[in-house]
Amino acid sequence: MIDIAYCSDKLLTKANESADVLIIGFDLEWPFSFQTGPGNVAVIQISPDLTNCYIFHISRLKKLPKGLSEFLAHDNVRLTGNNIKNDVRKLARDFVGFNVDKMIDNCIDLGVMANTILPTTQRWSLEKLVDRLLDLKINKDKKVRQSKWHIIPLSNAQKQYAAIDAYASLLLYQKLLQEKEVRENQENCCENKM
Repeated sequence: MIDIAYCSDKLLTKANESADVLIIGFDLEWPFSFQTGPGNVAVIQISPDLTNCYIFHISRLKKLPKGLSEFLAHDNVRLTGNNIKNDVRKLARDFVGFNVDKMIDNCIDLGVMANTILPTTQRWSLEKLVDRLLDLKINKDKKVRQSKWHIIPLSNAQKQYAAIDAYASLLLYQKLLQEKEVRENQENCCENKM
């Protein structure tokens, strides 16, 4: 198992050295109980590109590693995901010591982005966005989604579920940018014909 602090420092170095803004697929998992409600965030998923996904199991931590906190609030980092601002607020409630307002300002909510670009007024789930934009189905198995994310080690099914959510978030962001460009080109083409 690779150390969270080591991986966080690698991500932070990448953000510090980048001349461009980094778009990061982001998601969280936590255990849920119908008796006690949501538990603390147990897993952070970060997809910095389409070939890597970091799954950080943080359930036993009292505080996030400094490098991870700095990376998540970095000026060059934009976190993208569905309903992402609520995830960031949950992370801030469960772990103190980072600039949540800065993180929220740097979030790109895929549902809001989809409604702006498509244009429509839907309440999107990640599953619906993947179906609509990528014409794919993702496995949102209720047993895995509601599993005990705080228990170490994660099962292979949990790891796959977690990685897919972060990866899909980044892929959807890129697809929405392509869709925006196509629509703008179509509008420009129509305007030029008039």
